Amino acid sequence: MNCRFLLVGLAALALSACASPAKVENMVASVTAGAPTANPALIEAICVTKVTGGQKTNPLWTSEVDDAGFRAALEGSLRNNRLAAANAGGCRYDLEANLLGLAQPIVGFDMTVTSHVNYSVRERPSGNPYFLTTVTAPYTATFGDAFAGVTRLRLANEGSIRSNIQKFIDELLAHEPT
Repeated sequence: MNCRFLLVGLAALALSACASPAKVENMVASVTAGAPTANPALIEAICVTKVTGGQKTNPLWTSEVDDAGFRAALEGSLRNNRLAAANAGGCRYDLEANLLGLAQPIVGFDMTVTSHVNYSVRERPSGNPYFLTTVTAPYTATFGDAFAGVTRLRLANEGSIRSNIQKFIDELLAHEPT
């Protein structure tokens, strides 16, 4: 009888430690102060055309950020800052993002994830480069944020992507084309 309880307990522990993918709502960047006036040419002018490099989460391994989730977070962040075009006909700039990778720890009380993303903003329809950059952004989720290591890792992934997108938007708004 004790073996049965032990097996049930181990199964419950294993299921509670499954990795889950990053949540879109936790990756969306907030509004940058002065965003609409920082670069008026970009107001409601950008369309996300391609997002690559993400990975699906294997529940038995580690939390990841997939292309669809990263794309949704990027589009939500652009909308928050009034940079997203209302429809495809309003696009003056195409945005491509390539998630080059997430540097993740294997274990730890405080987990720092660093995201590396290559962004390419091109004029439409010419395709001429407007702004090209690679952004690196770390984020640390602490033991106080979540007891379970798999949850801390997911939170660190989400925070790193959110910080990365925020940094990209800040740099884009400060960019002065030549």
